[in-house]
Amino acid sequence: MSLTLLRWSVFLLVLGIAALGYQYHNLELSILEKQKQLDVLSELQQNSKFADCLKNPRKAKFISKGGEYLPDYENPRSLNEKIVYVFEKYFMRSPITTVIGTKYYAKKYITERAGKQHCVELLGVWDNPEDIEWDKLPSAFVLKTVKGHYGRQVILVRDKSKLDIENTIRKLRDFCDLPYMKHIHKKRIIAEELLTPKNGEPLIDYKIYCAHGRPLVAYCLGMPQDQDDCDVSLKTCSFYSLPDWERLPIVSNNHPAIDVQKPRHLNTMLEVARKLSRDFPLVRIDFYQIGDRVLVGEITEDSNGGVAILEPVEWDFRFGNGLYVPSEKEIEKLIERDTKTYNEYVQNDS
Repeated sequence: MSLTLLRWSVFLLVLGIAALGYQYHNLELSILEKQKQLDVLSELQQNSKFADCLKNPRKAKFISKGGEYLPDYENPRSLNEKIVYVFEKYFMRSPITTVIGTKYYAKKYITERAGKQHCVELLGVWDNPEDIEWDKLPSAFVLKTVKGHYGRQVILVRDKSKLDIENTIRKLRDFCDLPYMKHIHKKRIIAEELLTPKNGEPLIDYKIYCAHGRPLVAYCLGMPQDQDDCDVSLKTCSFYSLPDWERLPIVSNNHPAIDVQKPRHLNTMLEVARKLSRDFPLVRIDFYQIGDRVLVGEITEDSNGGVAILEPVEWDFRFGNGLYVPSEKEIEKLIERDTKTYNEYVQNDS
């Protein structure tokens, strides 16, 4: 074997040993890294707060969406925490939820407390999608269940002559069979007027957080006129202070924020919001402004499920700061009062 060939053989042997050593080192590092991850996971699983988060769907969802703190619903401080506290301690136990949270009864509630002029016109109500009287409906209208779900179970009909009725009935039947509809008193379908902005104005959904009859803050969802889907995830979202209507530097759930002109009838909105929220610790009242009409879209007890991601996160705590939530004893009194309202609206409904 020549000297040159011997040198090359030794060089290749050394190189091979070095490569094996590098691979072994990387393998060792990989094993150590995985062990560290397992140790961290084990430590987290032993942490009672983390374990509680894994068991609580709201906490898990909030964290998975990018929430920057671990929610504490027993000692709430932020707006999100207090929404969940009030919803779980009060609204989930109170029969008033069947009234304000069911669109058919809510119209009666709004009419009695604020006036019929603030209700979106009801065109029809039916117990089953198959019972809809299509001939009695105008050319344009909206169909929805009495318990909408984040705006997704809504059908906008802009031209009835082009509507596939059989397919629409199937969709509505699917809506009625969704899990959250199981406990509804009556799985009704309602038809409402299709809200059409005047003079080319955008259709804005004005949502006002209120506590014990006091409007706190508003946020606006932009709704393009040519959009046939009511999914809120597709909208713009902008927060405004009340009553001065100054835009706040907040991004919510990654929605783009835009400038929204102060509504001409903001004072009327605030007046109606006070009337509709005076009996509740924390609730959201939604409005539309159509020409000179101020219409209530809905009364929401569980705004954004209590898992809205507000950036910067300090605003979540700013909104929650000083917001009083009732004790369990106070909640019992509220539920006792609400039972009378429930009997008036629901139990007597044939």
